[in-house]
Amino acid sequence: MSGGLRCIRELMDRAVAEKIFPGGVVRVEQEGRVVHESAHGRLSLRPPRGPVAPDTVFDLASLTKVLCTASICMRHFQAGRLDLEAPVRSMLPEFSGRGRERVTVRMLLEHSSGLAAWRAYYQEIAAAGRGALLAPARARRMLQCMLLAEAPEAEPGSRALYSDLNFLLLQLILERTSRRPLDRIFRDEVAGPLGIADLFFVPRSRAGARSRAGRTFAATEDCPWRRRTLVGEVHDDNAWIMGGVAGHAGLFGTGAGVAALAREWIRGWRGERALFARETVRRFFARSRVAGSTRALGFDTPSEQGSQAGSRMPRTAVGHLGFTGTSMWLSPERALCVVLLTNRVHPSRENEQIKKFRPALHDAILEELYGESAT
Repeated sequence: MSGGLRCIRELMDRAVAEKIFPGGVVRVEQEGRVVHESAHGRLSLRPPRGPVAPDTVFDLASLTKVLCTASICMRHFQAGRLDLEAPVRSMLPEFSGRGRERVTVRMLLEHSSGLAAWRAYYQEIAAAGRGALLAPARARRMLQCMLLAEAPEAEPGSRALYSDLNFLLLQLILERTSRRPLDRIFRDEVAGPLGIADLFFVPRSRAGARSRAGRTFAATEDCPWRRRTLVGEVHDDNAWIMGGVAGHAGLFGTGAGVAALAREWIRGWRGERALFARETVRRFFARSRVAGSTRALGFDTPSEQGSQAGSRMPRTAVGHLGFTGTSMWLSPERALCVVLLTNRVHPSRENEQIKKFRPALHDAILEELYGESAT
């Protein structure tokens, strides 16, 4: 662990003691240098397991949306293989009628498609199995049929509503146009070229704490549906029923892995030699023009009031949250990245204390690094 910022250690240790989460890792990078990295708490409470380490693997949940899906979209956009203004139906002809023809790729990325926030697809797929778990390929086909039958509940482009469905559609677009599964696209076009081994999917056939040699996974929920404590298998039920690989959830990783990709976005934003071109990064980081939206293309930006990034994070920052207790915020101008990975859903998702903790942590970090200039 790096010596780093004393305030972080104190806040994280207190959070564990107050049962905000069982364990967590926090990593802060500034100008490409690690200024703090520390691990706190335990891998699980039920059953009791050992301490979290800096290289502990966490279920990144919706960080998948930016780390994987948005990153691939950035690569395809700058290569001329993805038109942000193209209607979804031009790539998915089945997605037409009842307003669907007005939904564009941009709207999916900025969450202005008008589609519902979430659907419990896994329940209908599980019921179709009549007590037996359907093979991932069949489950994916069923889910895709239900997804393509969705129609906007609001006029496309008129409002922002954060939706997993948007990124499931983006996954389908990327897989159909690339003729490869999403995990392979991510490996071939993002993680592989950058040499990042600490960001990966865990397909359901290889799920479990020993799914990767030498890896230690933090537990997530005592899942009432699957009837076990989840360790090394994706927490999100729709992603799990699909086989563990999805555009909205399913990625696992370490603090170092998340920071490595964030560092590459910052390099691209600055116009340095990087996997992502300057024009691409700046376009994806720009806030949506949809009224009242804090969204960029895939990314979120700090809200004026009550932001999970805290009150001191620059308004030009971008980031994202994950349901399991993960987050990543970065300020490209300061070359600052803050990664917080926790298992706050263990043993139960009902624990939402992290909503108060996250802003306080970010405020403390920026105050120690920049003082009053951070406001």
